[in-house]
Amino acid sequence: MGEKYELTIDLNALNHLGLNLYSNVPSVLSEIIANAWDADSKNVEITTSSEEIRISDDGCGMTTDELNEKFLTVGHQRRKDISGDLTLKFKRKVMGRKGIGKLSIFSIANDIEIHTKKENKSIGIKMNVQDIVEKIENQEGYFPEEIDPINIESKTGTIIVLRDIKRRVQSSISDNLKKRISRRFDIFSNDFKVVVNDERVTIEDRGYFYKLEFATQYGQEYGDCLSHLKQNKLHNRDEAANKYDVGVSGWIGLVKESGGLQDGEDNLNKISILSRGKVALEDVLDLYRDGGLYTKYLIGEIRADFLDVSDKEDIATSSRQNFIQNDERFIKLKEFINDELRYIKGERFKYKEEDGINKAKEIPVIKEWFKSLKGDAKQSAKKLFGKINTISIDDERQRKTLYKQGVLAFEGLQHKDKLSQLDRLNDDNFEKALEIFSELDDIEASWYYQITTGRLEIIRKLQKNVKDNALERVIQQYIYEHLWLLDPSWERATETPSIEQSVRTAFDNVSNDLTEDEKNARIDIRYRKTSGKHIIIELKRPEVIPKQGDILEQVKKYKKALKKQLKENGEVGEIEVICLVGRGLHGWDEAAEKQVEERALSVQNITVITYKKLVSDAEKSYKDYLDKDQKKGRISQLLKSIEDFK
Repeated sequence: MGEKYELTIDLNALNHLGLNLYSNVPSVLSEIIANAWDADSKNVEITTSSEEIRISDDGCGMTTDELNEKFLTVGHQRRKDISGDLTLKFKRKVMGRKGIGKLSIFSIANDIEIHTKKENKSIGIKMNVQDIVEKIENQEGYFPEEIDPINIESKTGTIIVLRDIKRRVQSSISDNLKKRISRRFDIFSNDFKVVVNDERVTIEDRGYFYKLEFATQYGQEYGDCLSHLKQNKLHNRDEAANKYDVGVSGWIGLVKESGGLQDGEDNLNKISILSRGKVALEDVLDLYRDGGLYTKYLIGEIRADFLDVSDKEDIATSSRQNFIQNDERFIKLKEFINDELRYIKGERFKYKEEDGINKAKEIPVIKEWFKSLKGDAKQSAKKLFGKINTISIDDERQRKTLYKQGVLAFEGLQHKDKLSQLDRLNDDNFEKALEIFSELDDIEASWYYQITTGRLEIIRKLQKNVKDNALERVIQQYIYEHLWLLDPSWERATETPSIEQSVRTAFDNVSNDLTEDEKNARIDIRYRKTSGKHIIIELKRPEVIPKQGDILEQVKKYKKALKKQLKENGEVGEIEVICLVGRGLHGWDEAAEKQVEERALSVQNITVITYKKLVSDAEKSYKDYLDKDQKKGRISQLLKSIEDFK
């Protein structure tokens, strides 16, 4: 007796087109949904659980012969069964073409059941992936097991049940399933409903239209989704599409915020190509080499049905996830998108500039500052603030910092003009010279004000590091990079400061009468000032309380080596040693003893400073400047107002 059902497939084809074709559940469900569309279904219901995935449709269903000929025959081409390439009932454009999408179910599940109903008769079969592989390896036929069919309530339809879901794809069965299915089709309507776990899938489930701040559109299919955009930021580009005669529709947009296109594990920074209502190419943006900043904010969907025409050669690759790159249809599409990307790049710059001016003027003092400018100066300032806005920044504090730097930069650009005015002055307009000098002083004071503010932030970071008892190397590196913490004048040196060197390598010539221990002693930081003074900085861990004798013994090694070197090189120079400690020296809790030891150390040009005093002294020296109750210049007041604006 012959078997009733038979799956005909080569193992190599099964591996390439089935078991290894897809790596996630949404991709596989998209193939099943596409089959339901081609079967003239109006309703597709998907339910998921830890045990199974079930997909039900009310399409045309299959008879026993059709199940064998259409579903179990790999490579069956549906479009040859119908007149043209439209479905029989609803005249839909058929999505399937190669007849291999059905194999996708084998890539995510080991046990598969197919239940289908047509002509008032229901049938059911069961397949197991491991059994299929074993039969094919033994060059035997595989015959699906006939089982009792599940009750199908509609007159016709099909139910696919997937069980024993493969572990590698289980993570893709998630709450995002509805969203991911929504992003793969543009066919959802009252005539074709897809429901996932009792929730209907809609185009709004894509979850990214609200992020757009600018878009070009081709046709009106996405009009409702883009309606939130202002008129000047939604450009109709039908004329551009018609120029290439490619018959496209869809949109390409730009999101507002950096990182706005990262959606969990999904990166939305792509332009998808859809054909016949389904994603045919996940991302065409990868094919362009434009590395401009604007590309990081791009997203789009282009529908190009002309890429899949039944009476022309199929240009889709076997995986159905790419196109043959050198086909003239695909080349024409790429040229069209390339032109649109250039257009979008230019338009983004324009609206970012305009928005930048308006956004900056939301701060009243900047608005008044603009009013005070005249002629070319005003135009230059507008361009400057427009350019600042082309840098997408989400942090308002950073944006205000750029505004302040923009004001300073713009005012600084006027230095040259002010100086040239001085060349034209004479005894008759001396008062004008005083006015110019005053404006130049104002700019200089404003720069210093910004430097001082920045240094206070650095001091507070050091304060936190010490408080948190940061590693010695962290504090050492911090002070090395900011020597002005010890003394504002110490940032001017005749040589580059060196960090953590032994005496042997720190000095070019070391006397032979130094012991090996002395030669290998490690210097934390050293450098030479413009005055010729040599500075050696010794750091102790904040929690260590050293003794005076230990400090003297250690410093003696450094000074002895350096003095010998200077003498041999015919140089002179004062040597100063700074010791930074956590809580002073041993015994300093007694004020009298501390005073005596400080005087003794001072005689040898050694100063011991606690980290706490270092921070407080540095903070005071800079904070006093900021807190002085004096009339600040025009620019300083402007910068302060920008900073304080809420």
